[in-house]
Amino acid sequence: MPEQEPQDPELVDLAAIEQRLKILQRDIPSKPASYDPVRASLERIAYARFVAFVAPRGIPEGPGARLRLESDARAFVERLSAEVQPRPTPQDVEAVAQSIVNDMVAHGPLQEFLDDPTVSEIMVNGPTTIVVERNGRMERTGARFRDQQHLLALIRRIAERLNRRADFQSPMLDASLPDGSRVHALLDPIALDGPVMTIRKFGRIYGQMEDLISVGSLRPEMAYYLGACVKSRLNLAVGGPSASGKTTTLNVLASQVPSSERLVTIEELAELDISQAHSHVVRLQARTDNAELAGEVTIRQLVREALRMRADRIVVGEARGGEMIDVLQAMRCGHDGSMTTIHASSTEDLIERALTISLFGNIGLGEASLRRMVVDALDVVVIMARFADGQRKVVSIVEPYFDGDGMIELNEVYRFKHQGYGPDGKVLGHFECTGRTRFRGRMSRMGIELPEQQRGVLE
Repeated sequence: MPEQEPQDPELVDLAAIEQRLKILQRDIPSKPASYDPVRASLERIAYARFVAFVAPRGIPEGPGARLRLESDARAFVERLSAEVQPRPTPQDVEAVAQSIVNDMVAHGPLQEFLDDPTVSEIMVNGPTTIVVERNGRMERTGARFRDQQHLLALIRRIAERLNRRADFQSPMLDASLPDGSRVHALLDPIALDGPVMTIRKFGRIYGQMEDLISVGSLRPEMAYYLGACVKSRLNLAVGGPSASGKTTTLNVLASQVPSSERLVTIEELAELDISQAHSHVVRLQARTDNAELAGEVTIRQLVREALRMRADRIVVGEARGGEMIDVLQAMRCGHDGSMTTIHASSTEDLIERALTISLFGNIGLGEASLRRMVVDALDVVVIMARFADGQRKVVSIVEPYFDGDGMIELNEVYRFKHQGYGPDGKVLGHFECTGRTRFRGRMSRMGIELPEQQRGVLE
């Protein structure tokens, strides 16, 4: 067998560099998708005329109202199609009729994505660019608004439904759709290139630990431990970056509270839904200024109200302002078993963020005293993460405490060991038991016995 000639080392190095560059090479953004010119022209002609046609009798209501409106729109667009050259096809007429009806009674070009269960987030970067997150992946769509005024009209319609303003003087909007989806919009002069809007859809409700186990967010051993923490009235904080599943996990944890206890939930926009799992829930929602710039009710005010409502436990959707002090004090003084979420990517970050926010509360305590308050109040910290394939997992469960020398110790009980991504883009890794809980005695006194858990991989 003839010997192979040795490769030039410089060529080998160049090949390796080329391979690395391919991995690091960024995707070139695709060009903005444009309307089909025939449909665009027909829609511009038909929309205003059909609104004027319907106005005297009003938009139909009751059973079958949308079907009647679609039928009227289809007939109306068909008559106007003779004015457009080249002549629109029946498919064009149907598409334009549907678009007009969606503008009048739904959410315009966004409605198809709101109806799509595989879409979890909708991002509108001006009238010509709509990006969605579908099955955990970002995807640029061919949908678009007719113009900037079309997009602005939708944002204002959402605001008016809640007696809110969206204009030059109030250019920021936080709102929710009737199905619970969260809407955030920015207008001129804050948004320099036209109105932008993000809709985080109200996804599937996970009401039990089994739901999180079934989607791979945690293991049964971890679920049993967290359930024991809730029933033992330990204070919990769920941390993680944006869209990592903090609220979903908090919803599941709150559903483990015994139904004999009075539970008060406090949120900026109502997302928690534990009424099916708990019979004694009081739900409170903060309120921003109305159209007259009056009537604001803050999270902090609601936390203080909850303290007067004989609440056994308080669940705050997210603590990120002056309410942090009140939540921590409630956890330490008579409301054991309370819960909240904090925007942080690790336990250390969560403690420091809670400390920093508390310092702004200006209650006269020094940094050292506030740090002790934070660590003493938080018995268990659950850290969430969202991976590149869209999966959300519990990546760490930690019990923070002070040792005898006054130093913060972090007793990590469980963690997810991330090992990269497979050829199909799916996250690789496994859950591990990394320590033993410090609260076994407390759980035992509450009648909860944890099985002995060996350290190592959870099979």
